[in-house]
Amino acid sequence: MTSTRSPSRLGAPSPNGNGIPPKASVRPPGRRVRVPEVAVGLLVTIVFALGAVLWHLNTVEKVPALSTVTRVTRGDIIDPADIRVIYVSSDESLTRLDSTQLDRVIGHVALVDLAKGTLLTSSVVADAETIKSGDGVVGLSLDPGAYPARGLAPGDRVNVVRAADVADLDAEPSVIARDATVFAIEELTSDRLLVSVLTGQDAAELVASSAGAGGLRLVLVAP
Repeated sequence: MTSTRSPSRLGAPSPNGNGIPPKASVRPPGRRVRVPEVAVGLLVTIVFALGAVLWHLNTVEKVPALSTVTRVTRGDIIDPADIRVIYVSSDESLTRLDSTQLDRVIGHVALVDLAKGTLLTSSVVADAETIKSGDGVVGLSLDPGAYPARGLAPGDRVNVVRAADVADLDAEPSVIARDATVFAIEELTSDRLLVSVLTGQDAAELVASSAGAGGLRLVLVAP
């Protein structure tokens, strides 16, 4: 009797037990991102950073200082509405005026343009000029070129100069008032200025007598 052998199945063990094992499909485990844990860690970091900043701010000593609340133009008289008290970090190198020194600012003249929020110091203001015994104030109507191009402001120091007569070749310019002070300024048409100058009474009278002939110029000098 002839026996027939059925073909062995793929992967089925052979009679001697050495069958070819089936290939296993192994997939590497996917990387699991734990979103809640990452978010919590980030939140904790932010909270600690904010806490450190707040702690630092609370430990820094604050001191009062005077600051401008509006823009103040050079030559303006500073009034209480232009100033407020702010608190800044204590720093020995920081030059400032505090709330007890308002009298050193209010009623004084700004020597420079002051932007909003500028800390005030004694170097940016000066006493407003007043007329004392023996003083005189004279007004000059000046065309462009008879005053500095940068302009003038109350408190500026100037020399009043009479220009030489172009018809007289031997004539020389002369200073008829030295170290005068700009008292007030009014803008006229065509860039002309009406400048009131404070000086000694005798010098003021000399300036006034020379103004009719024209040719007067103002020379800005160091204070």
